[in-house]
Amino acid sequence: MNIKKILCMLLVMCCYIAAQAFTVSGITYNVIDEANKLVEIAPRTGDLPYTGLTTDKLKSTVTYNGATYKVVGIGAEAFASSTWENTLQLPEGILYIDSRAFDNTEGFSLKIAASVQAIAVDAFVNNKLHGLTVITTNPTFAHLSISDNPDGSVVVLTNKDKNVLMACVGARVKNYSGTTTNYVKSLVIPQQITEIGPYAFFGNKNLTSITLHKGITKFGLAAFYKTALTSITFLNPDAVYESSLLADNKAITRATLPAGMKELPASMFYCCDNLATINLPEGMTRLGKMSLSSTSVSSITLPSTLEEIDTCALQWTLISKIDLKNVKYIRNQAFSNCENLTTITGGNSLVELGSTVFTRCNKLTSAQIPEGLKRMVGGSYFRCTGLKDATIPSTVEYIERNPFVGCTSLDRVKVATGNSNFAEMDSCLYEVKDDKAYRLISVPSARLNKVMVLQPGTEVISGQAMREVELTAFIAGKGLKSIEPSAFSSIKTLTTVKVLETVPPTGADFSDEAYAGATLYVPKQSVNAYKAADGWKQFQNIVGVDVEDEGIKGDVNGDGKVEIDDLNLLLNAVLNGDDIDLNTMDINGDGKVEVDDMNLLINIILG
Repeated sequence: MNIKKILCMLLVMCCYIAAQAFTVSGITYNVIDEANKLVEIAPRTGDLPYTGLTTDKLKSTVTYNGATYKVVGIGAEAFASSTWENTLQLPEGILYIDSRAFDNTEGFSLKIAASVQAIAVDAFVNNKLHGLTVITTNPTFAHLSISDNPDGSVVVLTNKDKNVLMACVGARVKNYSGTTTNYVKSLVIPQQITEIGPYAFFGNKNLTSITLHKGITKFGLAAFYKTALTSITFLNPDAVYESSLLADNKAITRATLPAGMKELPASMFYCCDNLATINLPEGMTRLGKMSLSSTSVSSITLPSTLEEIDTCALQWTLISKIDLKNVKYIRNQAFSNCENLTTITGGNSLVELGSTVFTRCNKLTSAQIPEGLKRMVGGSYFRCTGLKDATIPSTVEYIERNPFVGCTSLDRVKVATGNSNFAEMDSCLYEVKDDKAYRLISVPSARLNKVMVLQPGTEVISGQAMREVELTAFIAGKGLKSIEPSAFSSIKTLTTVKVLETVPPTGADFSDEAYAGATLYVPKQSVNAYKAADGWKQFQNIVGVDVEDEGIKGDVNGDGKVEIDDLNLLLNAVLNGDDIDLNTMDINGDGKVEVDDMNLLINIILG
């Protein structure tokens, strides 16, 4: 809950008035309730930190323009990066301390007034306080002196029952001359502490070692974010572990998790650049979002109980191989930018492969999609430039959109025998219905034939189907009804687009280069319809053709003429043995494309 809302409830206010600021004796105040004359201490005017602050400068009331205001709070970032002399005592009447109020604050010691009833969880992030105490009559908060500690006694902020550690000071005073400071490097959490609160050690750059105990039942959000811990051992598998616990710890190299821990929380080790070793215990069922993202983990063994690898969980790691074992769900970008990944095994229990899961895993030469997979969300192997082989397993039932966008070494997409939902046609991936093409899903980037002739009967072109493919011509017969987003938008090399469906298909979205430079051939009776239709009307050159003439064998490139360019394309198809479209290339109608078709085409051209 917002700290000011808490204040409003405490004072039974009926309104909250937008702040206006004024400065008295070097302290800036925000007016939070003009009617009741309430203010909070705000950051210094000009966003400069306060320097040389002393207790006598902080007052319970302040007078400005003849009106007396009650000081009820320390506002957000009020004392960020500020310094003061000796102990700073907050005046009675202060009700709250807002977000990052003491962020990166330099000073000796802070004394919290008995009136304080709310403290933002991140009020003391990055602090460099030398001490912190709470007036004993405060009904909400207390301080605890941890005496059994390698660095000597350390005082921490707690709740009134002293079982929740809310904040730890960044340093403690060795002597009070102001010349020598002994920083807290090691800390042993006492048994009476059962919960580590959110942001409790956030930004403590001096803490290198912490000893936990099994009785801790909760670790709050970002509790150890950006500390200097070199290792950590968690002991309670049943504790609540909130997200970003150790995120951005550059020093940590090892972490030990308790047997039976069910889930690795979101962003737990995010950006822990030097974390190289992590053992995931049996019983764990889920890796949370970004839980190990951007670490130096190069080898990892997934537990047999693991069922889900969530979004970005292992992205930017150094792993070279992964055994998926019994994983059922791999979410978006889970392994993206794992540039050392070469081998994928296991995964026969896999139900769904998310979007862009293996983005830029450029050492993958084979897609290695496990048999058993049911669903592919789309873009699973986005820009895997080393990928040369991809086979859709027989078990796949659903593919949302092109899984192989930008795979510049892939020249065909194969489909395993027994899959009745998908088929390879003309080196491309199609969804089929009743053994006939229904939806074009993927045209591989390295496909040799740069003329794309849509299979007869195809009704839908899926999203990104031809993204990052250098086609010179696209030809669709009757039946095409809709084009999903980004199917054509990145193709800049098109010179010919021919669509014989009389009703303009919905969703056309071509590149500016195609709109300006390509000729669009459509049925004569539909020219005006295309000129009025969204997407199609942007073509600068739209030509009507007689549909009945478009069945002429040999018009390979679909420009309405049979000439030497068609012969070159047919020669390419005969020599390569694939990328064949019988509808236009089988000149003699014998069901094959061969030299006899070339000879017949030559005779047609010569007249």
